Amino acid sequence: MTNTDIMRVLLPPDDDSSDTRLGILLKTAENMLLDYLGRDTLPERLNDMVVQIALAIHGRLGSEGEEKRSENDISVSFSDLITDDMKLRLRNYPRKVGAVNEPRTEEP
Repeated sequence: MTNTDIMRVLLPPDDDSSDTRLGILLKTAENMLLDYLGRDTLPERLNDMVVQIALAIHGRLGSEGEEKRSENDISVSFSDLITDDMKLRLRNYPRKVGAVNEPRTEEP
């Protein structure tokens, strides 16, 4: 099952996002993780995290740039796309030597 297929299963049944749109969201999420880790390739075990981040990005479409919003009695706040739980998991994948702003590195 591809990441696009997994997203289709996890999105609401009435979501009509095209495969192209989902592919762009998945690529954006993958690039975010690669940048965070300072790597050129993503370990396969992190594919589920790519989907989680892509779903979070999908949920924010139309509210880009907002941190919180209140309408009537409803208040919505947005968390970081890479959550603290994810960051704990990502500690198992140290950054490469030469990656910017991170003292924990591994040899190339």
